Amino acid sequence: MRGIDLLSLDPVPALLKRVRAELAADFIPNRPIRISRAPGRLDVMGGIADYTGSLVCEAMLDRAAAVALQRRDDRNVQVFSFNLFDDHRPFTFRIPLDALASHSIETLRSEFNQPGRRWAGYLAGCLAILHHHRRIDLADPSLRGMNLALLSTVPLGAGVSSSASIEIAAMINFMDELNIRDKDPMVLASLCQEVENRVVGAPCGIMDQGSSCVGEEGSLMRLICQPHELQPPLHLPPGIRVIGINSNVKHNIGGGMYGKTRCAAFMGHRIILEKMREMGQASGRTMESDPMRGYLANLDADDYKKFFRPFLPEEIKGKEFLAKFGGTVDTETRVEPDQVYHVLKATDHHVLEPMRVRNFAGHLEMAATLTAGSPQRKLALDKAGHLMYASHLSYTNDALLGAPECDLMVKLVRERESAGLYGAKITGGGSGGTVAVLANEGTDDVMSEIMAEYEKQTGRKPEAFLGSSPGAWAVGTVQLTNLTGQE
Repeated sequence: MRGIDLLSLDPVPALLKRVRAELAADFIPNRPIRISRAPGRLDVMGGIADYTGSLVCEAMLDRAAAVALQRRDDRNVQVFSFNLFDDHRPFTFRIPLDALASHSIETLRSEFNQPGRRWAGYLAGCLAILHHHRRIDLADPSLRGMNLALLSTVPLGAGVSSSASIEIAAMINFMDELNIRDKDPMVLASLCQEVENRVVGAPCGIMDQGSSCVGEEGSLMRLICQPHELQPPLHLPPGIRVIGINSNVKHNIGGGMYGKTRCAAFMGHRIILEKMREMGQASGRTMESDPMRGYLANLDADDYKKFFRPFLPEEIKGKEFLAKFGGTVDTETRVEPDQVYHVLKATDHHVLEPMRVRNFAGHLEMAATLTAGSPQRKLALDKAGHLMYASHLSYTNDALLGAPECDLMVKLVRERESAGLYGAKITGGGSGGTVAVLANEGTDDVMSEIMAEYEKQTGRKPEAFLGSSPGAWAVGTVQLTNLTGQE
């Protein structure tokens, strides 16, 4: 442990209570059990631009996933989830270690994508990725199986990293239990991103896994996603907080517009690289010869507007792009020949969003140095908030990942700026999910008013995320000698 009482953090006490009460036939009372926990996150700025190398700013939630691990006597991995129910019993999935060792990642993806099995992939998939990277040998007959129990309070489909928190909680548990923990927390986050990308099949960047792993309570994690350059945390100015409001419109980054927008951004990257080659700025077509070093976030916004944007097509059909440019550098999406891609708008978002995020962080840092109540401090906070509004507009008009309900929420916030609210935006993968709000402390009444008006107009009951908690790396894992709770 690292000075934080893991066993007191939600939902760990509830997980242990339910394991004792409901899984006594599988978890042996007098056998050691290891506990881990990883929080969800609130995407304050950066969002989908993580996969094109942007800086991101993320807040930790007090909602989290907790995992209990206990060794078995056979060579099976058995996963129990208290979040997915069948006739009021914990959801159960079992897979042999030999299957995890011998099946290809592609075969395992197909296996876990069967109805009712997807969430098991977030946990058992961690073992498959560790085996793939030769961190463990699942084919070793001396290795015993494991029981895993999951309880999460991170809402599904709310855009606050329900899947990443499960992956991080499972992976840190496995790595401590098997004594293979790396000294670099971003290695753990990268392995979990691979679980999401390859085993589950969702083309996410590293923002979610990095946040859940290394985020700090009460501040914003800053990460430059190239691929994962951790920056000093961004401390909020005194008296300022970020709030999440779940619109209760569920989103899914596993496909649909999220994947199409991502693919379109990488198509834009390829076309810009070709133009650079024509201009003599790039000597070839590989990432090694790319002046952007593989990331659209490194392209100067003014240069983009002057030299490259005029040559991007508003739309292009996949087969036309493939014939002219031969594919993209993105390994997580595939250009579909019959699909039409909005290349210009997607590239606009991914080139301009990193500048908005950098300026947002700069304004918050400036506000932190100024006297509370001063006009200069309010101006800095207003500027940060208006960059959130600009990001939200770009999500809707350029990334095409907006949602009318989230637009309404942002509008309701903007109408009440005089009540101590500075800015708001849709978060994460967009298309619903959660809205982040930058606000003064002591604005609970106005937030309640916004939520009541939102419910009145949409018929959907929103949910506020107000608390914060530490990332998994700071907390570590705890091994109890038995189910009674003694360390």
